[in-house]
Amino acid sequence: MAGVAVFAVFAVLMIMPSGVTPLAKSDVWSFAAHRHGPVQRLAVRGPADSAWHAVWVWRPPGPDSALIPVLYFLHGNPGEPQDAFRHGLAAILDERLEEGYRPFVVACPDGNGEHRWDSEWADSADGSDLVESRLLDAVIPAVEGTHRRAAARRAIAGFSMGGYGAMNVALRHPRLFGQIVSVAGYFHVDDTAAMFAGHQALIAANSPELHIGMARGKRILLEEDRSDGLAVIRGQAAEFDALLDRAHVRATLRITAGAHDWGYAIGALADAVDFLADGWDRVARAHAGRRHRHR
Repeated sequence: MAGVAVFAVFAVLMIMPSGVTPLAKSDVWSFAAHRHGPVQRLAVRGPADSAWHAVWVWRPPGPDSALIPVLYFLHGNPGEPQDAFRHGLAAILDERLEEGYRPFVVACPDGNGEHRWDSEWADSADGSDLVESRLLDAVIPAVEGTHRRAAARRAIAGFSMGGYGAMNVALRHPRLFGQIVSVAGYFHVDDTAAMFAGHQALIAANSPELHIGMARGKRILLEEDRSDGLAVIRGQAAEFDALLDRAHVRATLRITAGAHDWGYAIGALADAVDFLADGWDRVARAHAGRRHRHR
């Protein structure tokens, strides 16, 4: 994005939540035109991990609070946790702060397995790659610390494989996330052999299209590029939207120009930020209304 090509890296000292170890250096990207929110690099180790895995976190200025929402954004395959920030996410978030949007945290964890390159953001059948468990048991506690969020103030989104992962994790754990965004994702198991070793029960358990009922009560945004060249992606958003509609689950479907690349994805993610902010504004107004009635 214009105005954000130049950045500097600074070493900073951070107080880490219990059970989280910093990398050798914690990096903060300070973009030349936008200095509202730093990007921190944390490190976590999931229940099956032998190495530390990065989590890149953008935080708005000021103290943290359980009332400040958090978005967990999952990368695609191949991909790295910093991908969205490399393509301008921090600038989008800083611009939204300048425009008066309600602040929220964005965390981008590492979804790569240590034994398999195609993790599907899931737990493997043999237990050697527990990527979903890393997200739930290590990433969320590291990002939120003592200020754990209610589902209404926690969202999950992703691009490509991350779009599948976001929907799959959210439907498998419906009490954790109030909003779900899939950017050019899919809604069935793409690789039945790698993570799931052909186990039909495990494949079914990780197939969002079979668990539509778990989406009730969620705000859902389905985005897809009109010229997607991947068969596993093309048309998936509209098909999943139709399944939701038949189950009387409301979702927002947006098919826009673009191809399966970060040029499209970062624009879709900017659109998703607006969608999520609208949802969190509703939550904040409802919370304020309850406080007013109880005075």
